[in-house]
Amino acid sequence: MRCFLAIELSDEIVEELENLKSNFKIEGIKLVERENLHITVKFLGEIEEKTVEDIKNMDLSIEPVESHIGGLGVFPNENYIRVIWVGASNLVPLFEEVDMKLQGLNFKKEREYVPHITIGRVKFLKDKKILKERIKKYRDVDIGTLYVDSIVLMKSTLTRSGPIYNVLKRWDF
Repeated sequence: MRCFLAIELSDEIVEELENLKSNFKIEGIKLVERENLHITVKFLGEIEEKTVEDIKNMDLSIEPVESHIGGLGVFPNENYIRVIWVGASNLVPLFEEVDMKLQGLNFKKEREYVPHITIGRVKFLKDKKILKERIKKYRDVDIGTLYVDSIVLMKSTLTRSGPIYNVLKRWDF
């Protein structure tokens, strides 16, 4: 089963992200559906049912934290854009803590943490200049503050029309 740990977004943050996404309706960019917007804490990949149960039985509760959502970025870099994202501050300690707890289940520690919300994926571009201009224009976008007080274990089912996410477990703080 394909799974990941995530932070869900408030309706206010989602609304602001939807407004921002409307500026990136460019041919060749697949925007993330409203219901799929989230912050990935840890991508777990294809895992067995037993591992899912082991994760569900873990204590992944952490101290609540406020995260500023803002600033536009791209992966892997501005000359070869594949992912367009909005940053999330104050979450690296949370990511590190969750990562540490999962090492006991043989998950590798991440090399680097870049807390973010993916808003679009670049499939192809006819005019890279338009995208670069939009990224520059919205680089300092301010989406708002997210009060993070839970983590969810998500199941991701890949379909032709895009992924479908289902919450398997929620840890409230």
